[in-house]
Amino acid sequence: MSPEKLSKVTARGVSQRIDAAVISAAIAPLRARWSLHADLAPTTPGGLRGIEAKARRLGAERSAMHQIAGSAVAQAASALAELRDAAQGSDEQGAVFILIGAERSAAIAAVAAIELAKSGRRVVVALCSTRLRPEEADAAALWDRLESIKHVERYRIPDAREAVHFRAGLESVAVAIEAIGGATLPLRGPIAAGVDLVRRVRSFGVPCLAIGGPIGLDGESGARRRGAPGADLSVVFHRPLIGHRSAAARRLTGEILVVPFGIPASADSAST
Repeated sequence: MSPEKLSKVTARGVSQRIDAAVISAAIAPLRARWSLHADLAPTTPGGLRGIEAKARRLGAERSAMHQIAGSAVAQAASALAELRDAAQGSDEQGAVFILIGAERSAAIAAVAAIELAKSGRRVVVALCSTRLRPEEADAAALWDRLESIKHVERYRIPDAREAVHFRAGLESVAVAIEAIGGATLPLRGPIAAGVDLVRRVRSFGVPCLAIGGPIGLDGESGARRRGAPGADLSVVFHRPLIGHRSAAARRLTGEILVVPFGIPASADSAST
């Protein structure tokens, strides 16, 4: 394969960003389906971890939660990809470009990759890490599984030099999914390389979906780290996040979609 990892798909050349109102309309059916979650009181990332821990004590399996969340992400990403394909005016489907880190959100992104590939759309998954696999066990297992999934290609981006090979063809991507990490990760090394690719792909008007919120934005305080690339749609799980409520934060999150995470009502009193 050519080192230009995304260059298989012919460049289609449209660089105008899709309007937020158009994105909102495209995901409206999903918002309606999962409105119960959006209506719950906002929480912090730490609060959500506590709710999840209780759910697991009550018997919820982490792999099942990842499957539910990843399937929801895939549905949202598919809606964005269809918008981009229509804007390009071509019958050819653009690729899905997924950037993951070594942390847990990689598992959700990997499930989304598998689901998106079922439609026959090309899915390119890049691990932004010096490690060979994600650290979290479920994410590592799903990363291994991606190797055998039809229409899915997986690569590693251990440094900025390797990231250069992904620049050719970014304009032809239908949707980018960012699952690199959270607000606390330093934006250097492979993380910085991934962030640069997010910034570049967005500059071509490609819609970007951030899993759990965009990297560099604190879901608790709403503080923005310098260099945070932002997103067009942030998919968050079970409840809205307190740190996403301010106008400044919303400029980074883009539209927000709150989706199921497999949390039983008994694990969260606000759900009952």
